[in-house]
Amino acid sequence: MNASTVQCPNCSQPAAGRFCSHCGAALTARVTPTPTGAKTLVPWVAAGIALAVLVVGLWVLVGRDKPPPFLEVGQMLNQPPDLSTMAPREAADRLFNRIMTAAEGGDSQAALRFVPMALKAYERLAPLDNDARYHVGLIHATAGDLDGTRADIAMLRQSVPDHLLAIMLEHTIAKQLGDQDAAAHAYKTFLAAYDAEIVTGRVEYRDHQRGIDSFRRAAKASIGGSP
Repeated sequence: MNASTVQCPNCSQPAAGRFCSHCGAALTARVTPTPTGAKTLVPWVAAGIALAVLVVGLWVLVGRDKPPPFLEVGQMLNQPPDLSTMAPREAADRLFNRIMTAAEGGDSQAALRFVPMALKAYERLAPLDNDARYHVGLIHATAGDLDGTRADIAMLRQSVPDHLLAIMLEHTIAKQLGDQDAAAHAYKTFLAAYDAEIVTGRVEYRDHQRGIDSFRRAAKASIGGSP
């Protein structure tokens, strides 16, 4: 075949021009249909995987509990969590976690947004156990309600006079007020009470073991002791 000769798509004979000289069929180019097989699906699959990775990444950065369903992406973007599907204590603790995560990340606006909801959620649990009382104390402190935190400390001390979490809240107040003497006193009080209290194995101590250990190291460092 020369450059102008093609194979007739109808009779398979060599032909030139617009029509086959053997069967008369049109020789105009045909558009080959695009296959819809696996190759055409690859870009869409890749895009879906990328979206899934993004959502999981957001959960890792924001969430502290189990990862939410993909339909709850809005929740991870500072939207109120869907409390209707949770038990009352789970709902309260989820809001507490949100506030603490935002506060630790320096996003005070996001932290304050959840404070009223969290306090209402804990009110529904009354009477509060010591773990929940500590959560409420931290929420009050985050919101700048130091009188509220003092009331929570009093409730903890009413239950356990040397409660370690109450002492930690006292230190939180001292730091917010810039009272170095009160902060140092809280450290010393904590270390004096630590051995007798930690062996009690209180549930709230186990739940906040990491924070207690960190506070103890800071207390020891503040008085020149070994961490």
